[in-house]
Amino acid sequence: MHRRRTTPAETWRHPSRTPAACPPRRPGASGTVRPGPRAARPGLRAARPSFPGFPFKSLSLRLQVAPQSQMQLHYRSIDMIQFHHRGQRLFWLLALGLATGCTESAPSPDETSAVLAPLATEVSIFGATASPSILEDPDTVSVELGVKFRSSVPGIVSGIRFYKGSSANSGTHVGSLWSHSGQRLASATFTNETATGWQTVRFATPVSISANTTYVASYLAPRGRYSATSNAFANQGTTNGPLTALASGVDGANGVYLYGSGGFPTQSYQSTNYFVDVLFTSTVDTTTPSAPGALSAAASTAGAIQLTWAAATDNIGVTAYVLFRDGVEFTSVSGGVLTYKDIGLSPSTLYTYTVRARDAAGNLGPASNAASATTSSETPPPGLSLPRVAWEGGPSYYARFPAMAGTPWTSEDFFPIGYWGAYTDEEWRFSTDVAHGINTFLETYAGNENSAGWMRQYGIWNLAGTGLGGESVGTTFHDEADMWGGPGWNPWTGYVNEPGHDTCVPDQPRRCGYSVYNAQYAQLNNPNALIYANVGKGALMWQSDEERATFLSGADGPDPRAKWRLGVATGDIYFYTDGNIGAEAVNWFDIPAGEVRRAANYGEVLMAGLRAGASYGNNGNPRMPLGVVVELGGQATGSVINANQIEGAVWSTLIHEARLVAYFSHVFSESTANPFTPDVLNDTRAVYQATRDRVKKINAEVKSLARVLNTQSYVWQFNPNLSTMLKYRDNAAYVFAMQKRQFTSGTYTFTLPPELPASGTIEVIGENRTIPYSGGRFTDSFAAEYTHHKYRIQD
Repeated sequence: MHRRRTTPAETWRHPSRTPAACPPRRPGASGTVRPGPRAARPGLRAARPSFPGFPFKSLSLRLQVAPQSQMQLHYRSIDMIQFHHRGQRLFWLLALGLATGCTESAPSPDETSAVLAPLATEVSIFGATASPSILEDPDTVSVELGVKFRSSVPGIVSGIRFYKGSSANSGTHVGSLWSHSGQRLASATFTNETATGWQTVRFATPVSISANTTYVASYLAPRGRYSATSNAFANQGTTNGPLTALASGVDGANGVYLYGSGGFPTQSYQSTNYFVDVLFTSTVDTTTPSAPGALSAAASTAGAIQLTWAAATDNIGVTAYVLFRDGVEFTSVSGGVLTYKDIGLSPSTLYTYTVRARDAAGNLGPASNAASATTSSETPPPGLSLPRVAWEGGPSYYARFPAMAGTPWTSEDFFPIGYWGAYTDEEWRFSTDVAHGINTFLETYAGNENSAGWMRQYGIWNLAGTGLGGESVGTTFHDEADMWGGPGWNPWTGYVNEPGHDTCVPDQPRRCGYSVYNAQYAQLNNPNALIYANVGKGALMWQSDEERATFLSGADGPDPRAKWRLGVATGDIYFYTDGNIGAEAVNWFDIPAGEVRRAANYGEVLMAGLRAGASYGNNGNPRMPLGVVVELGGQATGSVINANQIEGAVWSTLIHEARLVAYFSHVFSESTANPFTPDVLNDTRAVYQATRDRVKKINAEVKSLARVLNTQSYVWQFNPNLSTMLKYRDNAAYVFAMQKRQFTSGTYTFTLPPELPASGTIEVIGENRTIPYSGGRFTDSFAAEYTHHKYRIQD
């Protein structure tokens, strides 16, 4: 996500990511320090001291660093902890940021297809109303900013445009067009600029470009202060007419830059849109593609027919194949696809198909030969014929690990519900944890010779053990090494924030997190163990996509030196109660300040980050089950999270494909509503009664829905303003929904997949109500930002 520019003082910078203040250098360093990037700064999160028997997970402290500052830690009782300052100043730099066939020679009659609109005379990628989220970035260093784009048709680029959000983006701006390999095809200097808005310059000689070829448009901002929107190209590109600014991953990362006095930009940070654009005119194309050849149709699985054909030709290129069933267009596929499986068909029925090719100009070629086939007499299996969400969890996954043999983990009735930071020194705690629905420990404290036996007795499975079997079904790596160790391969001393001992060599800036994981993997000496790890703000916020992927994808990631492979991973950023997240989320995730402390972010932001990091080089498919740790109480002083917010956060993670539920046991806020406790579920004070009761409710619902949650989800958009998950089990569809982050309440209409009954009654699970519906639609209300609903639709 971030981009790095190394200087003798180890200075980091990147467009749209400049911190508000410089972290101090460690003692003994001389000279001044220039501001580092947001990816490199520690924010206000303190390194957690290593203190035997006491968890410091995700503790945030607001630091006042001064020569005479002091830090001291006292225990008053098991209920209270008091922090004072004593010792050295804290000096950090963390980037620890899916019958019989016959073929006929005559085409099918009465084929109909929509005609594409003609191309505009001159077009650009971004419309006149496009508005950057950051109008003026505080970065003041000279930098070339660019965008990778393609045109679906040939044409000419006559100039460059860029968005100026502020008059501070000053100096001599030069626009350039580059080939994919870095050859400058044209450049021109901007003149007669306005104070703000879109600036345009035309080349002396327009440049011809080819269809479906990557080019880069850029401009030099000699004094920085550019406009930007982070993550704009992270999941999708931007298309206008024939032009597309590519999504990151189509041809490397998009949103590119190069610091200095100008040149071909190749670096990228957080798929940022720097609002650079082109002036493009298409070349008129009136030549139609040829007919596809050798179309064949054959009965496949129940209710399905498999089609194959030979490629058509075109003077520029085929961009799509349009498929017709019994003379009516029913779908299309991209120009590189020569097969299609038509599913959801009636049994013992004859269907006839033709295919036509279309080019980027919308020219539709003649039809192929007609091909017919009769579906088998079998009835299709239950389920939906929609695309599926990537699936990496459930019983079949855990059955891969020897230590899981014979355990409930290989049963579809089991869904992991974890407790991070469970105390295991007294038997009554196990009884209470089980009563709350906990079946897994993610991290344990104060264990003794009886702890393992109590786990077996109460049916709790330990992911923080040896991973050799029995109750110890997994083993764990050090918590949040991405933060306290940072991304890198420097030597690890074996210490974790121990007073008087360095953690990395050198210790500032810390760059030994990968060495920590490799060392722990080597010490494990058990390649068949399920390894669990939890990451924090480092991998999920401060660090680059590649650095995050190294921690989460390990040996399958971008760095060949990584030896480990994780079996389960979680992440934690406490959007409700972290003391610094209000500013950091605005800074790193571009979340508006008023939308930070919301349940939706636990799924929308954290699950998205985890899935991206765990799917490196695997076509967006995570290799392991993932989840998010949700806090049960305030973390920063005075912060509070209530039962409704906890429930919303948990279901947000599940709706975004979490394969386990996880809770953090400790509270540090010392507020009246959330007083300090190391173990919420075992704290009998009345102030935590509502939280304990709600955790029981959540976990009971999850357990009752385990068979549903352990099935692969379908891709379907019910309403663009809702986050939803669709599953199908036992002849019923299940829809899980909550509002997206920007909405706090509202009434929404759901559009159901056409395969489901168009009318009937929907059960709202756990709310003792039903909703009648018709026309394939139903409407429901969401009272607050944390509100979620679970629907069952009988098929």
